[in-house]
Amino acid sequence: MGGGALGATLAMTGAGEALGRFFLQLNLFSSHILVPFLVAAALQTVQGSKVVTMLIAPSLLLPLVPELGLPAEILILAMASGTFMISHVNNPFFWIFRELAELEPSEVFRSNTLGGALMGG
Repeated sequence: MGGGALGATLAMTGAGEALGRFFLQLNLFSSHILVPFLVAAALQTVQGSKVVTMLIAPSLLLPLVPELGLPAEILILAMASGTFMISHVNNPFFWIFRELAELEPSEVFRSNTLGGALMGG
């Protein structure tokens, strides 16, 4: 419920559209597929939960969908990949992984965080 409320608040403020437009204006990318990827990666970095990121990112990117010109399936996959880029101490799974694998936080950074970045990239 909190993720949906946060997503609605960010969508109403235009924060997601501004972030997406920022990435579009950089003109560093030959493809617009990196915009949903980077928006999801930024959200994931800030708030931590992959589920919440996937609730918020689509509502933020909705105004940019026509401009991006990508099929919905590609947008969703790009956002999902972006959620794997960063996993650190604000991600609940970081601590679950640590407990289940019986690792120290530094070991989780090396295994889970770097492994996730490789999967996302």
